[in-house]
Amino acid sequence: MKNWPGKRSRVIVPGMRTILVFLGASLLVGCGAAQSAPAVKTKTADETATATAEKPRDSQVDAKRFFGDARGCFTMRNMGTGETFEMGGDECAERTLPASTFKVPNAIIALDSGVLKDEKTVLKWDGEKRWLEDWNRDHALPTSMWYSVVWFYQVIAKDVGTDRYRKYLSDFHYGNADPSGDVTKFWLNSTLLISPREQVTFLATMYEGKLPASARSVEIVKKILELRGEAKSHVRERFPFVDKIPENVILSGKTGSAWPDKKPLGPTDVVGWFVGSLERDGNRWVFASRIRSSDEEKIGPAAARIAYDILHERGML
Repeated sequence: MKNWPGKRSRVIVPGMRTILVFLGASLLVGCGAAQSAPAVKTKTADETATATAEKPRDSQVDAKRFFGDARGCFTMRNMGTGETFEMGGDECAERTLPASTFKVPNAIIALDSGVLKDEKTVLKWDGEKRWLEDWNRDHALPTSMWYSVVWFYQVIAKDVGTDRYRKYLSDFHYGNADPSGDVTKFWLNSTLLISPREQVTFLATMYEGKLPASARSVEIVKKILELRGEAKSHVRERFPFVDKIPENVILSGKTGSAWPDKKPLGPTDVVGWFVGSLERDGNRWVFASRIRSSDEEKIGPAAARIAYDILHERGML
C-alpha cells in the first residue's frame, strides 16, 4: 500500500492503483459538443434554479471546453425542482469503480451499524509507514475523510463485513451494490461500480433524508463533507479554490481516483471523481463530476476543479 504526499496520493492494490485524495484541480473530457451554456450571474435562488434548468438531461453541452480530450460527465440535480443540468451524454450512464467517493456511504454505514460510535471515535494507527505522512497517525472520522485515509476505512470494512455491506448497498440503491471479494478493497478493485447519474441519485436520497439509515449518522457525514470551517485548513494546500467559495454558499464534496497497474494505460483507464452538494439561498443541488482518460494527472482533483469551474461559470460560486 503506497501513496504520494502533496498534490497527489495513491494506493496500490492488486490489479489497481488507486489515488485517494480529498479535493482539487485541472481538466477533463466530454462526449460531444452542442451549444455551450452561457455564464449566468445569479443573485437569487430563483435565478440560479432557472440557470440550472437551461438544458434537458440528455443534451450535449460543450463538455469538451471543460474536459478537453478526455471522456467526462458533469451532472447536477436541483433538489427543489428536480431539474437536471448535464454535460457528457451517455458517459453519465457508464459505471466505474467509485474509489474514494465510497467513503461517503461507508462512513454512514459505519455510524449506523455502530462500528463507529460517533465522529469523535479514534482509530489507532497501526504503526505501518504509508506514503502520505498525514496517514501515519491516529484518526477520527473528520480527518480520515479530509485526508482520505484508506487504512481507516479498511478497518471499518473488516468490522462491517460483506453481508452487512450487501444489505446496506442494496437498500441504498448504490450502483450495482456488489461488495463481493476482499471486503477491504471492493470499492477499489471494480467489484463495486456506479455511474455519475447513480451517484447523484444516491446523494439526492441522502440529502432528502430518505436513506434507510439513522438521521444522526447522515447528518454527521453531511457536516464533515462541508468545505468550510475547520475543513479548510486541511484541504487548502491541495485545493486553493476552497478560499474562493462565497460566504453565502456551502459547497460539500469528496474526490476519488484510480487507475490500473497495467501499461500502457487505455483511453479510459484513469478515473477521477468529485461528488457533492451546493447549497445557496435556501436551495440545494447535488452533483457528480467524473473524468476518464489515460493521463495519470487527470484524477480526483481534476474532476473537482472542473466541477468548480462549471459551477462558477453558471454563477453559483
